[in-house]
Amino acid sequence: MEDEATAEESNGLVESLMQRLQSLVGKSARRIVPLYEDELLVETKRGFYLVVPNWNIDVAIGIVRDGQIEPWTNEMFLSTFSTGDTVVNVGANFGYYSVMAGHRVGGEGKVYAVEANPHVFRYLLKSIFWGGVPGIVSPYLCAAAAPDMDEQPIRFTFDPQFIGGGNMFTSTEQAEQIEDAFWSGKNTPSTLNAERMFVPTGILCEVETEGRTLDRITADASSVKSMLIDAEGSESYVIAGAQELIRRSPELEMIVEWDPSTSQLIPERTPYINSMWDFLLDEQKFEPFRICHEGFKGKGHLPELTPLNRESLYNVPHSDIYLRRQK
Repeated sequence: MEDEATAEESNGLVESLMQRLQSLVGKSARRIVPLYEDELLVETKRGFYLVVPNWNIDVAIGIVRDGQIEPWTNEMFLSTFSTGDTVVNVGANFGYYSVMAGHRVGGEGKVYAVEANPHVFRYLLKSIFWGGVPGIVSPYLCAAAAPDMDEQPIRFTFDPQFIGGGNMFTSTEQAEQIEDAFWSGKNTPSTLNAERMFVPTGILCEVETEGRTLDRITADASSVKSMLIDAEGSESYVIAGAQELIRRSPELEMIVEWDPSTSQLIPERTPYINSMWDFLLDEQKFEPFRICHEGFKGKGHLPELTPLNRESLYNVPHSDIYLRRQK
């Protein structure tokens, strides 16, 4: 009898714990649905859906595990536009910011989503449809480029595990096909150092796309209210090809990824970088601010902004930079 009582108490405890767990899950769970082969349909914390690959662990891991990426930049980005506005997202990746923007601007607005990598572009397309914003978000498979790169082939390198870091400044003689770059028992030894410890040097492959200026892509837009650029070191090329768009957009606010530690490593980039800041700061009178993730208070709160100037831009850590015209 004592054993039966103990078992009943144990079962009751388990049942109570399960009820509490189900209650918690019911309040906070997000839907994650396996689709075709390597695809996951993911509900984000902001309520919209994305399609992401299960083999990616930089961008997709945040979306799947946390339901969001860069929440401080989310808040800053959403503060720069509203219903009916026109938005540009360069480096759209799987569509996180593009779909988010599509829901904000609504049917009277428009989002230009530019992604250079064809292996990522197919997920962007599916995110647009599953996210419910076709007809609002217009996707472009090309590299947003400088005028001298327009309609030119552009090759860049990426590691599918860390696909958000794909760029046109790294070369490789490793994998030629993306299938050869997925982690496997055959190729993971190449990620080890002399002590056989993993180092994130990447198993790289190359892909070719074509350059297009933003001025050309957005030729039908009278002006743009917000622009988010995450182009892994190519931001200065993007700005070079968007000068007419920027000039005709007096209310434009921008968020640009910026890594000063690598800004001078490639000599051919230096003139474009200098020209970018000449154009934005001197001609167009934008004020730059670092978007600080330190001390971020969460959804519904804007992050702290640290004012910058031409000199201090080269002394900040890898950051997103918010730019607005001087008032």
